[in-house]
Amino acid sequence: QTGMSAKMMRFVGNYDINAEGKFMFEILAQLKDFGVGRMITKSEWGRKWPDQPSYLIIKAVEPEMDRWLSKGKLWADWTYRGKKLGTYQFEHDLNRSDWKLIHRHQEAEFAKCTTPMQPVPVPDSFPLPPLQVLLARQAAAKRGADAAAVATRAPLSLCIDPELRMVADMFKQSPPATQSASVYDEVDKTALLDLYGKELPTKVEAWNVGPAELSVRFPAVDGRLSDKKTI
Repeated sequence: QTGMSAKMMRFVGNYDINAEGKFMFEILAQLKDFGVGRMITKSEWGRKWPDQPSYLIIKAVEPEMDRWLSKGKLWADWTYRGKKLGTYQFEHDLNRSDWKLIHRHQEAEFAKCTTPMQPVPVPDSFPLPPLQVLLARQAAAKRGADAAAVATRAPLSLCIDPELRMVADMFKQSPPATQSASVYDEVDKTALLDLYGKELPTKVEAWNVGPAELSVRFPAVDGRLSDKKTI
């Protein structure tokens, strides 16, 4: 260290504390044929479902060969939580430092799975709000219709999270075993939580910690002009 003093530089950014690997193309660029035929996994998958292996078998690669090896796309046979999904194209999240190479002698052991992902039971209907049912019965009574015939339930149309579209066929709708006043009492909570595994999705922004406050970054133009002396 020299005798010259220097100001300390502050790093500004969002460090991915969960990342435990390398960029996808950082790995593939060091393999023969860009890793075609090799097995790649993600640390996130291993943390969430340690007993249900998820991995990719690389089929084709189109890297952009940018400076940081962070861009490009690839095609791979995707096994998700022990369930083979077929060939998928990947081009997002490849530049996250969370990918890992499974060595040849470890592939067979890593791919073993005795309990793959099971179907997720979901009710095919949900109870209507009590106030809505009451108003519907009152309206039916005014029309001279049978108030008791007013529906108390409605069909449930699923809206699948984009992160789970590849396993949308695993959601199986059926009449609930028991009906209640809330749909949350009719769903299988264990099966739904298992979709997130052992790690619930969270994101903490370090620069948002603490109470909200207003910080004026740039003074108003009028204020700057008023500070100038006139002759």
